[in-house]
Amino acid sequence: MGNTILHVAAHYGRAHFAAEVLKITPALLWHQSKKNETVLHIAANEGHIEVVHLLLSIEEHYKEKLMRITYENGDTALHKAVRSRHQDVARLLVKEDPEFEFPSNKAQETPLYLAAESDLCEALVEILNSCKQPTSSAGPLNRTPLHAAVIQEHTDCARLLMQWNKSLCEEPDAGNSLHFAALLGVKEVVSDMLGWKKSLAYLPAGSENDWTTATYVAASAGKVDVLHELLNHCPDCWEMLDSNGRNALHEAILYSQANVVSYLLKPTKWDKLIEDPDNDGNTPLHLLASSNFWGYVPLELKDHPRAKKMSYDKENKTPPDVAMSCTEWTADKDRIAPSLYHNFFISIAQLG
Repeated sequence: MGNTILHVAAHYGRAHFAAEVLKITPALLWHQSKKNETVLHIAANEGHIEVVHLLLSIEEHYKEKLMRITYENGDTALHKAVRSRHQDVARLLVKEDPEFEFPSNKAQETPLYLAAESDLCEALVEILNSCKQPTSSAGPLNRTPLHAAVIQEHTDCARLLMQWNKSLCEEPDAGNSLHFAALLGVKEVVSDMLGWKKSLAYLPAGSENDWTTATYVAASAGKVDVLHELLNHCPDCWEMLDSNGRNALHEAILYSQANVVSYLLKPTKWDKLIEDPDNDGNTPLHLLASSNFWGYVPLELKDHPRAKKMSYDKENKTPPDVAMSCTEWTADKDRIAPSLYHNFFISIAQLG
């Protein structure tokens, strides 16, 4: 392993013993194991703040150099402290070397990214406030610390990052942070982002030929509160289409989100959604006919006056035709509800 007696003392938090060892052999302060791990790495990882204080005081003029030595995976002592959730040690390390940019390790994780991902608000504040040149915002898979905070649903960290740098809201990954907040139902973050810049709601997520927006992400995930927030800030979002020409009602039916169907069809202002075709000519009813959604069809859909049971898709099929073809190609009929086909026609007969 290449560990010295000083490494062992640091691991167990024996600050007094470590001080005595360093009086005899101060060079051990710089000794690295086979994995390039220093005594400071170990003390930071274990959260032994007294040992960290000691190590940084031994070579005052060289403490920055000691703090910047990287482990085999590129971690500095600050990475270690944050990853192990030792906020007191992390705050100390940042204060001791505020000039350092704290770059990413080999996995592209910066201490800032790790703090956001782990919901370590105190460490996050220290990094943002103490560093004259705050760490790079890029992270793994080109995700920002804001992506990390939102994906983990750490609302307080997300808000801190937005206050620090609002432009992080616009940084894409597979989508911007608003798309992740919509997917996970982090309503407070969605509200804050849209309060800063409403146009975020219109930005696409995905590839050039396969993209969606936050409205459809929320609809497909069944996040009615987020959908309400989006439509409240951007009332015309309901008219938008994704790359397949689908509206929010298409998405809700495609993903069997009955609560979203009810929400969209209760007010009459969004009635048009029920008759809009997608790029293949499928209305929401066509998608409904080909799904397993018939176990529960909201009354708002069954009884809707604008639901047309005889509209044709590009294959010249009506919703009943689609339902019939589904029963024909489903080899294992016992694996779907036996009354699916029957229920469809009972329900479709009720449509206008």
